[in-house]
Amino acid sequence: MLTLPDHLPVLALPPSENGVEAGQIDKLLVLLEAAGIVVSRIDELTPAASARDVIPHLTHADLLLASAAPTAPVPNLLCSPIRSSGSRTTSGSFVCRSTTDLHCCVADIKRWLEQCESAVPLAGAVLIGGKSSRMGRPKHLLEHAGGETWLERSLTTLSPFVDELFISGAGEIPPVLSSTPRVDDLPGVQGPLAGIGALIRKRPFSSWLVLACDLPNLGAPAISWLLNQRTGRYRAIIAKNPTTGRSEPLLAWYDYRCAPLIDKMIVSGKRKISELCTCELTAQPLIPEELVDCWRNVNYPEELDSRGSSEP
Repeated sequence: MLTLPDHLPVLALPPSENGVEAGQIDKLLVLLEAAGIVVSRIDELTPAASARDVIPHLTHADLLLASAAPTAPVPNLLCSPIRSSGSRTTSGSFVCRSTTDLHCCVADIKRWLEQCESAVPLAGAVLIGGKSSRMGRPKHLLEHAGGETWLERSLTTLSPFVDELFISGAGEIPPVLSSTPRVDDLPGVQGPLAGIGALIRKRPFSSWLVLACDLPNLGAPAISWLLNQRTGRYRAIIAKNPTTGRSEPLLAWYDYRCAPLIDKMIVSGKRKISELCTCELTAQPLIPEELVDCWRNVNYPEELDSRGSSEP
């Protein structure tokens, strides 16, 4: 049986028994559109389908209606006029018997979509796969003044905001982090795209908070601000530096529904994750001046003080 995560916004449309049901569904679609809810439709979810096959239908939509989904235990959208009134039933279905029910159903679906959104797991990862050729030594093993490596500090800062923590990429890590899960980069893919692509495939139904290991001035306020930018239908939040004008994809948020966009980039041979910024589904808010330093990366030894830490 095809099993979908509970937070995927998918509703099943059982086979229509008469033209009245089809008419009710058409009316409902109009009302959903008027409420700002973008709907995608597919014929059915079959046993041969995988849960990941559903995601491309949600990249540009808020809700997926499957005309028949007998193999997937998802909520139903029932529009039969002979069924009892009330928009949400105890079985988890949405029932629309009349025009009045339709309006109630839209309100209930909207609330349900908000619940789905808030239930998406958030994973976090620090990328360590770079060559550090300009620094001359692995940047993630550089130490702050107190002896804590940049990698350790990054994971500690990230931890309160996420449900799971990962280290992305190859390289030596401090023994204290030996129990932290690691994800290998995608083979044949270069740069941070190899790590981010691998992370999304590792947890395809989680959103990701991803950051580079060479951000020694990273602080919790920057992460909090970034996550607060998740509004509307955006599938990625890649902030823009107001000082340099550059996009900052290595302290950014990536929704699970942007996976098809990233897969397409990989297949087409693109090398920079920043190219995702050309998509209308990517938000690029300006970083507040007081937080800009959190996005400052360090590449050269002369940018370090005598203790090996980044200068303030």
